[in-house]
Amino acid sequence: MSAFAAINVEPEDNLDEEVDISRELLIDEALKRFQAALKLHSHGPKYYEEARAAYVDLFQSEIFRLPESVTDFERTEKQAQAPDLTAQLTFPSALDVAQPDIDSAASSLPQTLYLAYKNHGQFVLDGIRHKAKTHAGDDSALLRDERVLDQARKALDEFSTSLDHDPSDAELWRRAARVAAFLSSARINRYCLEAAIELDDDPAVEEVDPPSLAEGFAGEQLKAQLQVLYDQVALAHPAMAPFVKKTMPAPLQKFVDPLPFLPDPTKSLAPNIPRSKKELDTQQCTIHGPAPSWSSLGLALLAYATHTGVGASRVVIEMADIPDVIEDVQMLIVGPKERDGGEQEQLKEQLPGAKSPPKMKSDETLSPEETLVDTEMALGDSVQEKKDLGSRKRSQSAAGLPDGADDEAVDQKRSKRTRRRDTTAEGLDSNTLMATLLQPFQAADKNLFQMTRNFAENLGVEDKDTLGRLGEIIELCALDNRTTKLSRRSMVDLRDSLTKFVDENAKILLAKKTPSPVGLNAFLEHSKPGSQQQGSRPAFHETKGLAAFVRKVNDGWMDLGEVIFLWIQHVCARYLDSTWSDELKTTVVQTITYLHEDLYRRIQYELSCCSRADHASPRKEATDQLVQVLCELHLDIYERITNPNSAVDLPTRMGTKVKLDRWYALAAQLSRERPEKEDNSLTMRFLWSSVFAVTLIEGAEREHVLQCWKSLRDRLSEEEPTVNILLPNNAVMPEVSAFAADREISKLTTMDFFLGLFNADLKNPLPIIESLEPVLNPSSVVIAMDQEQEQDQAYEPNVAGAGNGSDSDELGSAASLSIVKHRPISETASQGLRDLWKFLLGTSTELRLSLWSRLGAAYEEIGYKTKQFSCHLKSIEMIVDDFERDAYLSAPDETRLPLFMKMLKFLDDLLISALSAALNESTAFDIVDEEHLRCSIAALAKLCCLLHVPSIYEDEVRVGMMQHASNSATFQSLLNKLREMQARNWSLMYTLFKTGINQNKTIFPTPESDRAEYLAAIHQVLGLRKFCKSSNKIFLRMMRIELLKQNIIDNWEDYLGQVLYDLYGLKLGVGLCEVQDHGCPPEKLERRNTMSLVARISVLAHRMPMKDLLKSDLKNTIDQMQQAIGQTKSNQQLIQNLRIFNQAMAKPIHPLRLYEAFKGNVAIDAVGVNTADSTLAKHRWFFLLGMIAFTKFKGVDLNRRQTPGATDDLRIGATFLRQQLQFTPDQWDAWFRLAECFDYELDESVLWTADKMNKERGDLVKYQRNAIHCYTLALSHSRSVIIGDNEEASDTIHDLFHKFGMRMYASSREPFAMEPFQHSEHKRFIIHESGTDTKDVHSQMSEYKVWKYAARLFKKAMEVKPKEWRNPYMYAKCIWKMYMTPSGSLDHNDQTHQPTVESVIDALEHSVKIVSALPKPRHGQDPILEPHYKIVSVVHKLVILGDMDPQEAADVLQRQPYAIDDGGHVEIPELEDWEPYIIRTLTHLREKDRANWQHRIFMRHARILFDEHSEESNIVDAMAAFSVLKEAMLTKTMVMNVWKCDAERPGRHHVYTEQYVRFVVKLLVVLKDRTNFEAMLRRLRKKGADYYHFTDLWQTCCLAYLRLIRQAYQIPPLLEDEFKLTTAEEFDIITKRINEWCADPASSHPALRALQEVIELKKLNGGLMKVGAIDDLINDCYTALYYSVGKSLPGPDVAELLGEKEQDRVQTEPQQVDKDKDKEKDKDSTDTKHLNPFSGILNPQSHENSGTEGPPGESAVSTVDGTRPRKAGIRRADVLRKAEQVVLRMQEGTRPTNGKSRGSVSSGKTPAADENDNGERESDEETERGEADGDADGDVDMKDDEPDRESSSEPGSVHDSADDESDLSDVPPEDLLDEQEAERLMFPGLRGRSQEEEHESSGDETQATSSSTEAG
Repeated sequence: MSAFAAINVEPEDNLDEEVDISRELLIDEALKRFQAALKLHSHGPKYYEEARAAYVDLFQSEIFRLPESVTDFERTEKQAQAPDLTAQLTFPSALDVAQPDIDSAASSLPQTLYLAYKNHGQFVLDGIRHKAKTHAGDDSALLRDERVLDQARKALDEFSTSLDHDPSDAELWRRAARVAAFLSSARINRYCLEAAIELDDDPAVEEVDPPSLAEGFAGEQLKAQLQVLYDQVALAHPAMAPFVKKTMPAPLQKFVDPLPFLPDPTKSLAPNIPRSKKELDTQQCTIHGPAPSWSSLGLALLAYATHTGVGASRVVIEMADIPDVIEDVQMLIVGPKERDGGEQEQLKEQLPGAKSPPKMKSDETLSPEETLVDTEMALGDSVQEKKDLGSRKRSQSAAGLPDGADDEAVDQKRSKRTRRRDTTAEGLDSNTLMATLLQPFQAADKNLFQMTRNFAENLGVEDKDTLGRLGEIIELCALDNRTTKLSRRSMVDLRDSLTKFVDENAKILLAKKTPSPVGLNAFLEHSKPGSQQQGSRPAFHETKGLAAFVRKVNDGWMDLGEVIFLWIQHVCARYLDSTWSDELKTTVVQTITYLHEDLYRRIQYELSCCSRADHASPRKEATDQLVQVLCELHLDIYERITNPNSAVDLPTRMGTKVKLDRWYALAAQLSRERPEKEDNSLTMRFLWSSVFAVTLIEGAEREHVLQCWKSLRDRLSEEEPTVNILLPNNAVMPEVSAFAADREISKLTTMDFFLGLFNADLKNPLPIIESLEPVLNPSSVVIAMDQEQEQDQAYEPNVAGAGNGSDSDELGSAASLSIVKHRPISETASQGLRDLWKFLLGTSTELRLSLWSRLGAAYEEIGYKTKQFSCHLKSIEMIVDDFERDAYLSAPDETRLPLFMKMLKFLDDLLISALSAALNESTAFDIVDEEHLRCSIAALAKLCCLLHVPSIYEDEVRVGMMQHASNSATFQSLLNKLREMQARNWSLMYTLFKTGINQNKTIFPTPESDRAEYLAAIHQVLGLRKFCKSSNKIFLRMMRIELLKQNIIDNWEDYLGQVLYDLYGLKLGVGLCEVQDHGCPPEKLERRNTMSLVARISVLAHRMPMKDLLKSDLKNTIDQMQQAIGQTKSNQQLIQNLRIFNQAMAKPIHPLRLYEAFKGNVAIDAVGVNTADSTLAKHRWFFLLGMIAFTKFKGVDLNRRQTPGATDDLRIGATFLRQQLQFTPDQWDAWFRLAECFDYELDESVLWTADKMNKERGDLVKYQRNAIHCYTLALSHSRSVIIGDNEEASDTIHDLFHKFGMRMYASSREPFAMEPFQHSEHKRFIIHESGTDTKDVHSQMSEYKVWKYAARLFKKAMEVKPKEWRNPYMYAKCIWKMYMTPSGSLDHNDQTHQPTVESVIDALEHSVKIVSALPKPRHGQDPILEPHYKIVSVVHKLVILGDMDPQEAADVLQRQPYAIDDGGHVEIPELEDWEPYIIRTLTHLREKDRANWQHRIFMRHARILFDEHSEESNIVDAMAAFSVLKEAMLTKTMVMNVWKCDAERPGRHHVYTEQYVRFVVKLLVVLKDRTNFEAMLRRLRKKGADYYHFTDLWQTCCLAYLRLIRQAYQIPPLLEDEFKLTTAEEFDIITKRINEWCADPASSHPALRALQEVIELKKLNGGLMKVGAIDDLINDCYTALYYSVGKSLPGPDVAELLGEKEQDRVQTEPQQVDKDKDKEKDKDSTDTKHLNPFSGILNPQSHENSGTEGPPGESAVSTVDGTRPRKAGIRRADVLRKAEQVVLRMQEGTRPTNGKSRGSVSSGKTPAADENDNGERESDEETERGEADGDADGDVDMKDDEPDRESSSEPGSVHDSADDESDLSDVPPEDLLDEQEAERLMFPGLRGRSQEEEHESSGDETQATSSSTEAG
């Protein structure tokens, strides 16, 4: 069965474009199934069954059966399984034709397959995990189940298939490897892991870090696998280098295993012998250590003991791989073999302690398992390694460079420019290069610190240490290796913190700010010196000795109690020489607490064993040490749970007390049994713990406790050497020394002070201030006392009884003393106060800082911000001074570096608080006196030097002198924190300097400049290092605010420009220096910040010329600022002002108002506006925005533009200018620029086309009036401008005068014709007695007044710019127009002062003089000829008018620069001689106009030759004038080349073209040149938009052309209708013969040619002009052709043909009548029923349409064929139609048999065709008729973009040689149908009885129109 084919659908030609999209549909369907399965999979185990079914449905999709879905493995297997080739030898099968790629189908199919298999494999694994989680029995047994293993194999197969489609998924490779490991396939596991790490890069070229976490995890897995296999060769592969050299961070270690729920048999080479849990429990107890550390082991032991108890089963410890520790080897070496100290120190540096072993290239690292002999060998190797490392150069691989063998390959890969740059760099000395790179940083540092030192010295800072430290930094700026030259301890510590980075120390500084403790116990805790020495011992090594301990436990048979005791013994052995971590101490405390009984029994057992020994053994000493440690730890525990802040319940406290008593008693017993020896540290520790235990007894008297401490102090002081024992792991007794005992005594003596200070009931801050101020800041406290108090009392701060509400009374009591004397507190202090001072001197920095913070908080509570700020400064001074104290300098490195970081943390918090107060509190410095200011400046200067160390370090790293010590995130955070501190410190230093400078203005004569330079110096230092953005850009924000406040400074643009670029990314584009990239991310500009910038940006913008502003970066800055400011919000005042402005613009132009503007008396009554945007208007912001948009529009001059430009910028500029005027209505330049906007809007409307001049003149009048009003206001308000002071203002004033004058003059001339000054629409009503009347509001300005006003403006412009030639030129034109004004139309005053001929000539000569003085034009440019032509034209007119003698006129012209005969004397005796002379002069000027721009010169020449106003027409003159125009203006096709010159006003060009066309028409009529006339008509009709008054111009040209046709072909006008006696039958016969005659190309007749030309004109007209005159000529031509040719054409006699037709009609009439009667009888009833009762109303019968020739009452007489006889006479519409058919037949030539003939273009309706002529009727029914394209009353814009129509002439044209006459005849056929013919073509069978009547009425109308046209 054949396929169905639609017959109405044409097949496409290009069959190659048909593609098969079935594959895409299959893929889409599979993706839908995949989404459904994935959704169910993600919902969890509840939906696993549904997900499994969904996956089954997915894999039944058709895409899995496509050839592309087959994997490479399957394809290989098929090839391997193929039969023998010889047995099955066939032709090779063709490859499967691949489908074309449509919408990436080829790429989406593998992706779909990849996702399907991957997710299904994961689904299988999720099922296994769910089974393991929900399984009640043994998990290991479940995972060994064969069904589970089959599921795992299935998942591995799915992963394998997925990876075949997309092998780039590293995570999927890891999962596949893990499943393979679960299936005990180490080979597949290794293969997958190797594939995962070698996805992207070739590691054989260079070492490449893993680009993703997945590859990093895969590398860690592979490294572990290779270590299990001990495959050193594989580990040495370059791909493994990143994983071997680096370690995975601990937080990421837990993510290494992608499937942790599956066991991994490949982790060990031992065979996996599965045993049940029950069997394992019966043999041993296994302790699983989660991490290889002592802490985790202790926790595991404690957890197991707590859960199962301490049993007797064998303990086996399972722990992850324990890293080897080199220190273990070293400890074994030092014992038997002595080394010198220096070599040991070097050895320690070579073999540092670490948690993970260093990876050495020679793999010489030894484990602690080896013997002592091997250890000695290791020592020798290590020393040799040390020597080798000392002399070995850095390898190329370590430096990141390729090996020498690969240099050539690398050079080939790099570009030539890179190789050249590297070659050049190698040629330079490295030291010189580094010095060059460091030089900008050093110069900036030297400048800043030198300025800091100068400012400090000027402000009176005399501290030698401060000045010396600043001098050291300045000297360091001349050195390259500055970090190695640092000598101050604090600076060295900060350097070491960076070069020897320790993560724990950095975290101290990076920790978040915690609220300072304010309780008594917290202060007492801070008072302990041990708080600063917590880190005096190295940290406890978590893995040291752990491997040996685990091996010892696993090799032997130890129960749980024995293992725990050994663990406690090992950890407590490091109690004195290492610092436990918090985790370890917690583990120890919990162990000795929960296993107290077991430990105590074991200690008793150890002591009993030792007592049986004969002599003291090390075992006894170790047990004694352990007992003392446990006693001290229990003492620590008991103190912590019994302090006031503890929430431990009473039973727990009592239990702990019992345990403490037991251990204390045991320790006391051992202390008594301890023999005397030199080292009595254990005895001193017991004594200290005994005294401390006394302090814990409830109810102990304070004096007793004090005496105990004093006795202990005395005992410790007697010891030699001095006892100083540090206990880093005990919080309550961290130090045992006489100094510590003395501190405890001081603490007890000052207890009352702190109890009162931190009383919970103390709410009033005043007592705190009274107590702390004398203690912390005694220099600021004086005592007011009388003489008795001075003798008897001493001041003692006491706040113990504070809070009783009598503080204010106590404060005010001193005011009642009659005699008051002020003395410093230091002179009257009591002993208690002095003890407090002494106590604080020995306390920690943190304690004193807490007291300062408490004092500052008290001042904050009472609102005393300035004193709080002083406390912040004092705190900073204290911390900076502590850096130089012995307690800090003498501390060991382990203690000092953490303490240093803690002090930096304090400084960071203080800098934030102090800087915030200094910037935000206006009264911050009120209480800061000069001494305080100097001390604070000195402290901050030292801090600046300290914090500058990281910058020096980073400089050396930046230039390549060293590398960062670490790349960790913590190290980067440390650097960022130090940068932030540096930025804050410099900002705070500036605030102090600013205060000092303001207080010492005599020392600083230019304070604002000094401050700005200092800010710039700081900015340069911070910006070069790209961290001025630190601390949330606090420095940049401060600098921006400070610069905006300053006024009298130089180069503020450079300072502010760099700040704005760093803050917001704004560029000012001004200044001496270019902005530098400081690496600051730009932030969003907010309105609040933008408003503060407006003043400065406006100043810069107004300084710059507007053209330069548009090209500068400042313009982009202004745009961004305006975007941030947003739209101005209107209020009532703004709306009112806008309404007033609009009303003012709508008023007519008052002459008096124009003259008042010269006096400055014209203004607008606007209201004042006060809004948030008033600041913008004050700085002329809106004016600036308006000028930017306006200047952008003016960027392309109107005279230079080739196409119309968009006026968006112009209107935007006008909008902003209006906004400016709404705020400042008296701003004259804003009015002037707004007037220019209206002028340019007007120019754009009239420059390119004359449409608006012809149609929309109302808009043009509005633009002109608005411009004149704005010019008037600008002129009035500009009276205050002093001309000459400012060049820019002078130029603007000149432009105002000139453009105002141009506007006045242009509005008075065509095409505007004084319309703006006419206000007939503005009337006012006047009430008379007889009624109301209208009268003009005021008198209108006459042309003379307008010219006089414009002349005055041009004269003022000449005063401002005398050398501007346009002003005298326009002034002369105004004078000439005033001279030509008839005196009768002037008033008396104007008649008196009307210009004379002499004034006209003087003005013209002055303009010529000015333009002649201009520089000569460059080569190729024409000179300015307008003034030269103008004087020639005016003089000629004066001679013609008779106002000037020809000889006098010639003398005037001969004085001009471009006179003929080089200015020689010319005799003009008679007027007849004047014309040759003036023609020679014009010709001479034409020679100067080489580009033919001055079209008026040519036209003036032609008009002199041919007088268009003359009644007599001389054909010779016309030919001469036409030849002149053809030479320079008219082309062969009558294209008029009239160019717009620069000095021509916009719109004037269209006026000139109209005048020139009218002149040329007159010439052509005189010359009777129809050829050029027709070409000009074609061009004119096409370019209708280029001519002013185009409709009238077109009508004039058409009428002239019709007259020319009548004259050429002698077609006389017909006065009567020649066809009134002609019958239609006769007319049809004759016209048919004429049509056949015209089809013959040899036929010719004048009337026929005339008819053809008129028909072409009618087509060209297109309804633009009324066609009455054209139809008249067509009718006359066809009538002449009918009677002169039609009557004489051969053929049968017309009368005989008519007789034969009448005879046929008579014969057929009776038969037809009988048929009609029969039909009437049959249809009588039907006709009656269907008769329309309203037919008589809708179709009234008359003698015209009733079908009869007689009166209405007579019956209709019909012929035999049903037609009625037609009356005599031919309608005019029929004649026109026949005439058009004649022209069409002429163009068609021989008539085609089946072709369609083109119809008529007549304006009348087409009548019905003659029914006797079937061929004619058919032709008439198919005739097409064109309709008018345009409006008869409007202009038609004929476009020029029709090249096909201009390429050739229409066939049959009168002038076939014309280039572009095709426009006349190329009319689309469908446009030629009139309404009736279109109806007949649509409904061929539709006929109306009234059809003929319609034709007849239409014919009558046409005849009436023709008659009226002829009468006109």
